[in-house]
Parts: sequence; structure tokens; C-alpha cells
Amino acid sequence: MSHEAPRMELDEYLAELESNAILLAAAARQAGPDTAVTTCPDWCVRELVLHTGEVHRWATSIVRNAVTDPRTGIDADYLGPLPTDNDLLEWFVGGVTVLISTLRHADPDTHYFTFLEDPPSPLMFWARRQTLETAMHRIDAESASGRNTGMSSNLAAAGIDELLTGFAPRKRTPLHSTNPVVLQIAPADTDSAWRITITDEPAVTVRSAGEADCSVNGLSSDIYQALWNRQGVENLTINGRAEVLALFRDNVKIRWS
Repeated sequence: MSHEAPRMELDEYLAELESNAILLAAAARQAGPDTAVTTCPDWCVRELVLHTGEVHRWATSIVRNAVTDPRTGIDADYLGPLPTDNDLLEWFVGGVTVLISTLRHADPDTHYFTFLEDPPSPLMFWARRQTLETAMHRIDAESASGRNTGMSSNLAAAGIDELLTGFAPRKRTPLHSTNPVVLQIAPADTDSAWRITITDEPAVTVRSAGEADCSVNGLSSDIYQALWNRQGVENLTINGRAEVLALFRDNVKIRWS
């Protein structure tokens, strides 16, 4: 049986973006800038906040300037001066505030640069991508204090869809198998399901349930975080060949290009 892509409206994304940014800043303040980020071992909290704030400003410049080629059109000084530790969280909140305003007032019919195939629309692509980016890095910030408050089922399902239909099938993604295998993702708290076929060619994802070598069930938030390697698989129900899920987790690393 086929399934539609999970749908969220612009206002829903922007509400999630704002709330996750507030929670990220609070978690960063609690942990302190020098604290290691458990889920991103090479980063401390300072680097995590700087990265997220930089991404927000980059996306703002793309939408504000209706950029169609990221090599041109982006403001040369889109970052502005980087903050000191004392100004770090104010700088972060200021950047995401401008991003939310830019997305809210953008023309929905304008064609911006995007970097995944078949986006819902250029504007919705950026609303979804920036919300998911912020939510996942909020989870990272929480990890610095040993916490994880999860993610709403609607947002996590949208993230699973973006990951499986957008990121995983890209030609640069090193997700391959000499013997074709099928991984099914079927969260218990949504009506969505996906099957991704992994071969020696770029992976192919369909929004449907059916036969699979490995089927993964559980809450959308737990599945999404496991696929992103932000937590383990202990909260999931895995039927069939668990090594197929491990193959995905070992070979799908998120990069924009």
C-alpha cells in the first residue's frame, strides 16, 4: 500500500523552528560553551552553536536574495562578525529570529536554490530543512547535559521522509550493497511507511509498506534519531536482518552538497 509524504504547513515548521531554537539555546546555556557534545564527539557546545547559527544565516541569505546558484548571490558578509562566548547565545537567537521572519514573509512561488531532488517547494524545502537542522542540533545540545527530550512525531516523520527520499538516494551517498536488500521503516505513531532498496546503484526509496529484508518499527523520534546516529537502536523493534539497518547507519552521513 502506498503512502503520501508527511505534510506540515509553513506555520507549523516555523513554530517548531522557534521552539527548538529556544530549547537549543537553553541547553547550551546549561552545559556551557566548552562542554563536549556527546552525540557529536568532535564538537564542544560553542562549535555546535556557531555551526547552527552559521547555517541559519546562510539559509537566510539564500531565501532573502532568491539565490539560484550558491556560488553567487549569497551575501559576502552573511555571517557578520563572529561572537564571543559572552555574546554567543544572543547572536544565535538573533540569527534564527531573522531566519523565521525571512521564511514567513517569503514569496512561496519564488524558485530558490535547493540541494535535494523533488522538494515539496523551494520555500517549504528551506522551512523543513532549517527546522530539522535546528531540532537535531537541539538534541545534540541536550546531550551535553545527558538529556534527550525527543522530537514531535510529525516533525520526526517529516525528517525520516527527507532523509530517505532526499539524502539517502543521492549519487554521492556511499550506501551500496552488492546483493540488493530492502530496508523498511514503519513508525508506530504515524500512517507513513518507507522502503529503501539498496543495491550497487544509488538507493531508491518508495513511500509504501511491503516485503523487506529488515523492518524497523518504533516511535518516529527514536527511528529518526537512530537513522541519524544520534542514539542507538535499543528503543526500536527490528525484524529480519539487523545488518541491513546497520548498513544504512554506517553509510548515510548528512552533507548539503
